[in-house]
Amino acid sequence: MRIALPIVLLIIAVASFVVYTNPTYQTIKTLGIEESSYNEALTRSREVQEVRNKLISKYNTFSPDDLHRLDRLLPDHVDNIRLIIDIDNIAARYNLRIRNVALAGTKDGREERSGLAVGSSGDPIGVVQVGFTIAARYEDFVRFLEDLERSLRIVDVTGVSFTTGEGDLQEYGVSLRTYWLH
Repeated sequence: MRIALPIVLLIIAVASFVVYTNPTYQTIKTLGIEESSYNEALTRSREVQEVRNKLISKYNTFSPDDLHRLDRLLPDHVDNIRLIIDIDNIAARYNLRIRNVALAGTKDGREERSGLAVGSSGDPIGVVQVGFTIAARYEDFVRFLEDLERSLRIVDVTGVSFTTGEGDLQEYGVSLRTYWLH
């Protein structure tokens, strides 16, 4: 009996270890690993919140005029009417009027995409083609193009054609490309 009781207790101990203690221990180890991954994610989310708060505070330091200028530089939506009005206002400085405005539509600009640019749709930059004619003297047309170059809106003049007119006025055909963020 002296030897049987310790053997029975040893068998009960081994059985309870195999049936209850070891599975519980393995579950606790798994939960510990899961807890550490959650803690790591929580730490990362706090870091992201800190970066977000810093960016928001930096954004709030910009003046409303600067934000407006930035929006005019590269708008976040297509505003063809505003673009045409801006170009017409530049022309009006030299007593010129744009005519025969033609929009070639918008496209996604995937082939012209910068690897650094990002946008909500995955296609960061949209492109709008605009064409128009303007009757002007050569000197006024050159000044018009210089003002267009210095305007806040990013535009690429993609083509200029001309036909001679009466006197010192020529008819210029201008095509340009402008961009917007998605």
